[in-house]
Amino acid sequence: MATLQELSDLLLSGRADMRDPAHHPFAFLDRIEEVAPGVAFYKAFVNVTAVRTAEGLVLIDTGSFHPAQHDRSFAAVRRFAKDPIHTAIYTHGHVDHAYGLPPFLREAEAQRWARPAIVGHVDVAPRMRRYIETAGYNSAINTRQFGIPLEWPVNPDYPTATYRDELRLRVGGRELELHHARGETDDHTWVWIPDARTLCTGDLFIWAAPNAGNPQKVQRYASDWAEALRTMAAREAQVLLPGHGVPIFGAERVRAALLDTADYLESLYRQTLELLNRGANVYEIIETVKPPAALAERPYLQPIYDEPEFIVRNVVRCLGGWYSGVPSELKPAPRVQQARELAALAGGIAPLLARAEKRGRRDQYAAELKAYPRCVEPALKRRRARDKANARRERGGWR
Repeated sequence: MATLQELSDLLLSGRADMRDPAHHPFAFLDRIEEVAPGVAFYKAFVNVTAVRTAEGLVLIDTGSFHPAQHDRSFAAVRRFAKDPIHTAIYTHGHVDHAYGLPPFLREAEAQRWARPAIVGHVDVAPRMRRYIETAGYNSAINTRQFGIPLEWPVNPDYPTATYRDELRLRVGGRELELHHARGETDDHTWVWIPDARTLCTGDLFIWAAPNAGNPQKVQRYASDWAEALRTMAAREAQVLLPGHGVPIFGAERVRAALLDTADYLESLYRQTLELLNRGANVYEIIETVKPPAALAERPYLQPIYDEPEFIVRNVVRCLGGWYSGVPSELKPAPRVQQARELAALAGGIAPLLARAEKRGRRDQYAAELKAYPRCVEPALKRRRARDKANARRERGGWR
């Protein structure tokens, strides 16, 4: 079985493909290895880092909210060390990173150990409270995204200590530096472990095109994200531990990965900004803005989770709001009404569906053509039901 470093080498050299499910950043390897002195890295759907100190372990991220996953994270950490958890650091408040403490807390209570300190940025707790308010929405969108029923968690373990810009933790003779950066989230923390020359990026690096445009999620910050990556690169780390995917080893490779990702984001941001300033609408922008070709070929910048077009849309939203710039879309006619007009022009629903089939399953416009009949059909069914009910009333047959 290849080590994490060997897997990393295979991916960076192009001898393995990120699109292969076995090598995807979200692949559940369920493997923990010591990647730097006293630093263990657990590779699963989401990664967990454990740092050994004289006073106990420091966890950087804690694993997913899902009991089966956080129980595996717990078991993996315990394969590395049996020491009590002294501190848990949240890189951000997403449920796959900051909701995995329950088995560790149960263990501490059973062993009569001190409850771990939980450290995060000041905006982690507001995010967790917002997740409680939007639990139904998040259950729906994540069920749709991952294709399995998902019940959103509403019982977070909030940070017990917070910081705003940066924080230096000293635990059992080791120092950890926490730095805030807006990127995928507004509450993000990246962690520098000086004595191990190790950088924990959280989701600021995930072995894929940055998740800076996710269409179902709140605002992301491409420009700030690029700046944070450059700041991290200046640390000259020997080991990069990402939020998803395998570690990267070697100062040159770490620096290249961080700076390439920064350049990728910055290019999309600058191109979008320039076109906004010329008065372009969102469609003109997304049809024009592309990532630099050389960067788009990097193995760690493939669009396997987010896409450049979505990042561009998010930049437009960040700088210019939700309006597309097309007047007819400011207060559009109801979708059903648009669908009826198009169906009438086409001679009915059947010609629309036939045209969609002719264009092919993967054609973007085919998907649009199929969407219109889906709007019309429920409306037609409701209208037929009303007509039948009215007819029964007129006949005196209502019951």
